[in-house]
Amino acid sequence: MTFLIGLALCSLIHISTFSCVDANDLSFALCADQKGFIHCEKGSKIRVKSAVYGRTDNKVCPGGNTNTRTCRSLTSEMKVKWNCNGYRTCHLHASNAIFGNPCMNVSKYLQVTYGCVKNPDGKDPIAFNAYNTDNLRIDRNTHFNVVYNAVYYNYGNAYNPVSGFFTAPSPGLYVFTWASVVAPKKTFDAEILVNGKRKGLGNCYNVGGSGFENCSNTVPLILATGDKVNIRTDVADYLHGGGWSNFKGWKVY
Repeated sequence: MTFLIGLALCSLIHISTFSCVDANDLSFALCADQKGFIHCEKGSKIRVKSAVYGRTDNKVCPGGNTNTRTCRSLTSEMKVKWNCNGYRTCHLHASNAIFGNPCMNVSKYLQVTYGCVKNPDGKDPIAFNAYNTDNLRIDRNTHFNVVYNAVYYNYGNAYNPVSGFFTAPSPGLYVFTWASVVAPKKTFDAEILVNGKRKGLGNCYNVGGSGFENCSNTVPLILATGDKVNIRTDVADYLHGGGWSNFKGWKVY
């Protein structure tokens, strides 16, 4: 494996164990089971552009079975972005335990492309736009925490697409909105919660409808640092996926 070394950063690292990437290098790879980290200078934050765990090239991390070119974990990019975006430093581990095993008996690696970005006003924006990729079919009589499992953007890294919770990184006024597309004869009535307590309701009742129905709701919230916000079903049995239904939020001040 080729190591990309930034002298000031890597002087503290034992490079037989870790791959160290200088902030000026925009792409690197960790071979199977290797650990490493990426780092941005003070005043800038990591923004991951892409991340692939698997094998799409026989020249990266040669050794073992490198015959396939189509092996990739479906969750690797989401997990690396969640771990790294918005931070100056993040640690990574190219491991099946983290990213799954997308192809048996194939030598895999984690390849990441990233940049270090600065905010011109010196303030970090807090905003996210999340959506669900698949249709959700829900027991109408059971409260269900909705997980919008993919993001268009997640500035500040406050929304978790694995749990479905937004965690306020600082106190202030926030605005949240969720949009729901419901199939004919279905319903999706939902509530927005702060630390498990209802702060608003949204109705999308389409039981008598013959076509799809689109509904939305917006709620402003005053949050303290660490408050957790999420969407939970009230009476619901279906939510349309494919990006049509979404959950968004941003800090006003």
